[in-house]
Amino acid sequence: MDFKEMKTVTLLMQPEENGWLAVHKKYKHYYGRMTCTEGENGIEVQTDFGGNDAERREAADAAVGSLFETSDAEQVTVDGEIVTRESWQAAQDALYAKCSKTREDYADVLGARVRCVMDRPLGSAHPRYPDMIYPVNYGYVPGVMAGDGAEQDVYVIGPTVPLKVFDGVVVAVVHRFDDCEDKWVVAEQTGLYSEDELRAAVAFQEKYYKSQWIL
Repeated sequence: MDFKEMKTVTLLMQPEENGWLAVHKKYKHYYGRMTCTEGENGIEVQTDFGGNDAERREAADAAVGSLFETSDAEQVTVDGEIVTRESWQAAQDALYAKCSKTREDYADVLGARVRCVMDRPLGSAHPRYPDMIYPVNYGYVPGVMAGDGAEQDVYVIGPTVPLKVFDGVVVAVVHRFDDCEDKWVVAEQTGLYSEDELRAAVAFQEKYYKSQWIL
């Protein structure tokens, strides 16, 4: 089975040989462990989260999704609770439909001119994952608060050298379904890049999330 690293709203799911270790996404506090085995009736998952019930539920949902996405299993059982592929897919479709956004939801964002301050310039390493090197300039918009309570994060597309600041236009919003914040994509002006080009530019980080792109 493929136990890939996952990020949820509050958790980082670190892969182990037979499952995941769940820690706080930012501060790395330990919450629990999930152990997976293949059986005749699908995949069996056993959890050990102590009294961390909310984190266990969040981790279980992430694990079930990953197992269905990376295996042919028609059933995943978590601590005796059976989830079928059909019921999981129906729940996913309903969640995405409920959480989806439109251009109208970002009418005051798309096309807006913003000043970006780079705290992770092109070529720098992620502060917690040193193997992740930023292929674009990444920073924030001072004074604009995002869903995580911090200033709004932005990807700056176009410049090929590390920057400290950049003035540009919001050309896209990455609306994450499995995180509490959106990401803005900023370029010199609109119309310079296709959606495929924008997606490719930020895939180094966005590949870890399920999201909707709004241009």
